[in-house]
Amino acid sequence: MAAFVESGIYLKFGDKPRTKCRPLLWPVLVYRVLYPEVRRPQLNLFQRAVFGLIRARTTRVEAIAELTGLHPSLIKLILAQGENNDWLVPEVHALTEKGLRLLDDEEDELSNLKSGYLLQDAITGQLWPRMVGQLNEMEARDPAAQDPEFMAERKTGKFIRPFVLRCRKRELPLVDNQSLMAAYRDYREDFRFSQQLGLAGQLPPQIRLQGVQRLDDTPWAARALIWITANEEGAELWSVKDPFDLRDEAWWLQEPLKQIVEQDAKLLGRLASLVGQPQSASQSVEEWLASLQKQTDLQVLIEYPWVERQPDIKRYLAALLAREEKLLQGDCGEHELAAAMMECQKLLEVVMQWLIRAYPAEVGQLPKQKRHDAGLNQRILSALEIPAFTEEVIGLLAGQKLNQVIQACSSPSSSLKALLFAAAMGAFGMPQHPLKQLSARDLQLQTLLELADLRNQSSHGQSRFTGRPITQLTTQMAQDGIQYALSFTARFKEWM
Repeated sequence: MAAFVESGIYLKFGDKPRTKCRPLLWPVLVYRVLYPEVRRPQLNLFQRAVFGLIRARTTRVEAIAELTGLHPSLIKLILAQGENNDWLVPEVHALTEKGLRLLDDEEDELSNLKSGYLLQDAITGQLWPRMVGQLNEMEARDPAAQDPEFMAERKTGKFIRPFVLRCRKRELPLVDNQSLMAAYRDYREDFRFSQQLGLAGQLPPQIRLQGVQRLDDTPWAARALIWITANEEGAELWSVKDPFDLRDEAWWLQEPLKQIVEQDAKLLGRLASLVGQPQSASQSVEEWLASLQKQTDLQVLIEYPWVERQPDIKRYLAALLAREEKLLQGDCGEHELAAAMMECQKLLEVVMQWLIRAYPAEVGQLPKQKRHDAGLNQRILSALEIPAFTEEVIGLLAGQKLNQVIQACSSPSSSLKALLFAAAMGAFGMPQHPLKQLSARDLQLQTLLELADLRNQSSHGQSRFTGRPITQLTTQMAQDGIQYALSFTARFKEWM
């Protein structure tokens, strides 16, 4: 086992991205290794396809064209090149020994061994899929500083102060043959992908075990400079740039960064400024909606970090925040207001569904009802002794059919009122149930029930033909509903 201990060694590999970015110092352990030098393949994708068919004894140009979709003239050019390079025998009906070795990628890799360095992530314990021939150290302005500064550009005299990821001084696994081989394979595939020559699936499944050798029994600790940018194309908020400039992103660091940000408010504050919302006037509707979604994701991460533990609730909470942002930006049409009321109810319903699953009810203790009995329902609800169940709330809930409530206890897909009734049933005999711990002022269930009625009214066609008063939704009503649904959900964060 190995442990990370601050050493004052700082490593830099690639250049700073030419876009808005933030620097991090990522803790690593450095191993010295002996590995085969990855070389650019001499065959491109089309050559591999044609030579592969010739090896399989398909030699006619017409047959190769039919199987590959390549134009016969291109195939003839590839065959001529192959014969000139001594990869194909005369009359191009077979591969030469040189051609076979080239196609099968069976060069003697051991003859190209070089000494270099391999990095182990001191946070995850995983090996980075990169191998480098030399280490480029950065000199800190003040080696004793807890947050070191480094010269960014000698011409301008500017300094950078990267965010230092704190590393728990826990023991990390030593590098074994299996992880070493996996790291090299990933490195080789990324290298060849960067050359845009062939696909990873065409590479040999493994290299010789003795092809990579660890030269150090004990690694040494260092910190590598990493650059973070906004993720303009993917689903994530941020992109970790590949410090070795082999690929655009350091794909192996994306998930660790996400987990670290969720637990480190200071890092979140440092990276939040990268995720801005451009002016919609300079964007298409699709681009604006995408930027709005990313802004919402950031808001969830900052204001509601606890909801990460409940992905279903997070999804509906994020949708409601996006709806709120659209209202704030003036998109307050009739359909938007109705959609906002629907999003409010959906979030409240999912919270009830979570309560039902987390605290299941003993439905076998409920009496059987052949027909609706509001008086019996009132007695059941009163017996639960839930602080937020005032007489008014109990009176409104008692109108639910008990058989629908019982069904909601096992299949929570009913109306919001039936779900609230079913969730309350799980509190029977459970003093630690959330509904037993929260006060009437905390939950304001009368507002929840009014919101359910308002949404139901607004979701149906309304006209003077119904004989009922028409409910006209306003922006203020929608915003009040959103704030209530968000506040209600947050009341349960201690139990999620």
